Amino acid sequence: MSDTSALSEAAQGPNDDSSLEHYTALLNWMVNNGGQLHESVEIAKDERRGVHLQVKKDWKKGVSSNTHIIKTPLTSTISYFNVIGYSFNTDDGNSVSFPEHGVHFPRSFLEAAGQEESSIFFLIGQYLQGKEGFWYPYIKTLPQPGALTTPLYYEGNDLAWLEGTSLSAAREQKANLLKEKYETVYTELCKAGFNGAEKYTWDLYLWASTIFVSRAFSAKVLSGVIPDTQLPEENVSVLLPFIDILNHRPLAKVEWRAGKESVVFLVLEDVAAGQEISNNYGPRNNEQLMMNYGFCLPNNPCDYRIVSLRAPPGSPLQMARSQQLQMFPGLTKETDDPYYVFNVFYPLLAPDTPMEHSIFSPALFNAVSILAANNRELETLEISEQGIRIPDAYGNSRTILAALGQIIIELITHIVKLRSAAADLQNPGNLKQTHAKIYRDSQIMLSETALVIASWTLNRARQHNFRGSWEETKQLLGSHMVRVPPGKFPEEIRSRIQVRILERQSVLANNGELFVLDDLLDILPAEIQQPCKTCLQGVTQNAGRAIPMLRGSLETSPFAFPMFLCFIRGAHTAGESNHGTVLLPSRLSKWARCLLENYPAPPEDVLWALEDEDDEQLLDMFDNVLEGMKLRNGTIFSGLEKFTGEWQGDNWWLSPNWLRWAWMITEQESVQVPEEPLALLAARQPGQGQVMLSTESCLYIPQ
Repeated sequence: MSDTSALSEAAQGPNDDSSLEHYTALLNWMVNNGGQLHESVEIAKDERRGVHLQVKKDWKKGVSSNTHIIKTPLTSTISYFNVIGYSFNTDDGNSVSFPEHGVHFPRSFLEAAGQEESSIFFLIGQYLQGKEGFWYPYIKTLPQPGALTTPLYYEGNDLAWLEGTSLSAAREQKANLLKEKYETVYTELCKAGFNGAEKYTWDLYLWASTIFVSRAFSAKVLSGVIPDTQLPEENVSVLLPFIDILNHRPLAKVEWRAGKESVVFLVLEDVAAGQEISNNYGPRNNEQLMMNYGFCLPNNPCDYRIVSLRAPPGSPLQMARSQQLQMFPGLTKETDDPYYVFNVFYPLLAPDTPMEHSIFSPALFNAVSILAANNRELETLEISEQGIRIPDAYGNSRTILAALGQIIIELITHIVKLRSAAADLQNPGNLKQTHAKIYRDSQIMLSETALVIASWTLNRARQHNFRGSWEETKQLLGSHMVRVPPGKFPEEIRSRIQVRILERQSVLANNGELFVLDDLLDILPAEIQQPCKTCLQGVTQNAGRAIPMLRGSLETSPFAFPMFLCFIRGAHTAGESNHGTVLLPSRLSKWARCLLENYPAPPEDVLWALEDEDDEQLLDMFDNVLEGMKLRNGTIFSGLEKFTGEWQGDNWWLSPNWLRWAWMITEQESVQVPEEPLALLAARQPGQGQVMLSTESCLYIPQ
């Protein structure tokens, strides 16, 4: 059902006529029906903006705020009230009617179709009336199927420009949904015996549906004559001829006012002579603009990216969501979680929004934090009607760092995916491809700028001598930005990234909470550092020679963190039993107490074994290495005896059970940190191969 013959009789789109004749005719029609355009405003057209309204260039004083620009009469509007021929008497004795103007659907069809679908079919019916139709002057100015640029109209080479983006799947899903609706409603129209039903084709349905989605206003514009109590339960969409000529400008200050005879559009800001009068569709991101309107903006301040994050069945996040729904039945299961990545210019933020939440929506940040949380942290999980989160508490900042590591991986994956999908694309060949390229580029830019900010916070966590003064912060930020490839961002964006980092408080209260092995030794008292280093290096070297799977490996030994944790536990316990003969720094003692409280000490009379067979095999070989060293070269351990206590017995600080205790803690208390993430911002040339992302394991020790 793809007959488009009706198009030749109805209006050709505005892009088919270089003059403004159709729009002048629409204005005259609107005025004849009781409408008005302010005398200072004229219809104009240029290549960049298309048809638009602007203040006349010779109107020297411009247009002041609160000026009524357009009055669209209620008699010219199109809505479900016209579909049903609605009329009633008002309290003041006047009558209000919304005529059908020649398109009368059977009552059985209207009941089966519902208000949304019957409104779409009503617009098709008016379209098919051609010059005889009441709304012909309006329909003549509407873009026709050949001129529409929403993704549903992409075909052939156009589709390649959507590859890799979320719009590709959204387009297919939307098309299937609309086709299903059309087939159902068209069947009902035929079943009702409607004369000429065969003219209501899929092409015209798609066109009319797109017109409503891209141009309709809510029923609030009719509230001057129709009280809320008389509105249908479903929202009613209303087309406002002439007002919908206005182009969208984010953050434009405008207002619509519903009256008893007309809908008034007014500006709430001064507009200078020669300047465009713009509408404001609301804070639409580029994906919404593309899907609903068929265009997007290169520098859209309200742009953001929707992140698809599914809670795996049985995961803490999924179980917490289920519990939240039980606790607060008023929440709907179908409500989409606001998982967003905002651009650095996003203006709609509360003054006290933390820096990270200004880029990653709190719901996204909290969800990833919960998915990355360990059992200790999940014990503190808070569930409220407003959300689910790991609260701020001692030892819980690890979830922030783990979440940032996962977010960075998602951002890099997204960037690489979009770059790869566009590798073979040439220059855009039409308007649809041009908009798709703008959209794709804006999506990449969102992830790239977010990557710089996420990496900054994670970088702070590895700065152990950073106290956070203003001068230190600026210096560290400068060295951070040097890692961004030169020319990667326009200066305006580069500057905005730095302002966003400096102007807002971070969710991460402390610096220097992530450690690689070399950093760990520096946190120890000076008298302990060298003997501890000698011991750990000696054990590591022996293990590297004795254990086959470790021979020749350049990576940090898998036993490094567990051995360090065993040493801290041993030194802490020895210090407490000796009444503080050797004291660890308060930071390490506090952490050791926290670990012993949350990870109970192993028994002395039962040997522990790890569930993972490979890990257990590795540790078993390591146990043998340690026993051999105790017999052959005990001095490597005796040098630490005054700090850790006796080492020759079975329950010494590196005993099999304590090692397994520390091994499990290492898995829980480490964070995987992407290595050199900003280097991946560099543009890659064809043939350079795949992007390789490696991570480094860091041990978390809270301040």
